[in-house]
Amino acid sequence: MHPAIPKAVNLALFVTLLWLAVRKPAREFFSTRFAMVRETLQRAAKEKEAAAAKMAELDLRLSRLDTEIAGIREQAGKEADAERERLQNEARRDVEKIGVMAKRDIEAAKQIAMADLRDFAAAKAVDLAEQMIRREMKPEDDMKLLQRMTEQMNKAEQMNKTR
Repeated sequence: MHPAIPKAVNLALFVTLLWLAVRKPAREFFSTRFAMVRETLQRAAKEKEAAAAKMAELDLRLSRLDTEIAGIREQAGKEADAERERLQNEARRDVEKIGVMAKRDIEAAKQIAMADLRDFAAAKAVDLAEQMIRREMKPEDDMKLLQRMTEQMNKAEQMNKTR
C-alpha cells in the first residue's frame, strides 16, 4: 500500500468529522451573516432612494430658486427704473418751481428797483427844478407868479360858488 493512502483516509475522516461538527454552527453563522448582509443592502437601497428623493427635491428647489432670483432681480430692476423715473420727474418739477420762483423774485426786485429809481429821479428832478428856479427867478417873476396863482384861485372860488 501506498503511504499516502492512510494520510488521505485520515484527511477525509478529519474533514468529514470537521464538517459534521462545524456544519450546524457554520450554517447558522452564514445564514445569520447572509440575513445581516441582505438587511444592510436593503437599508442601503432605502437610504439611496431617500437620498435620491431628497436630491431631486433640492434640485427642484434650486431650479425654483434660480427662477425666483431671476424674478427678484427683474422686479428690483423695474423698481429701480421706476424710482429713477420718479426722481427725475421730481427733479424736473423742482427745477421748474425754482425757475418760476426765480422769475417771480426777479420781477419783484425789478419792480422795487424801478420804484426806487422813479422816486430817486423825481427827487432829483424836484431838486434840480428848485435850484434852477432859485437861480433864474427874479423878484418881479415871483410877484407875477404869485399874482397869477391868486387869480386862478379866485376863479376857482367863483366857479365853486356858482355851482
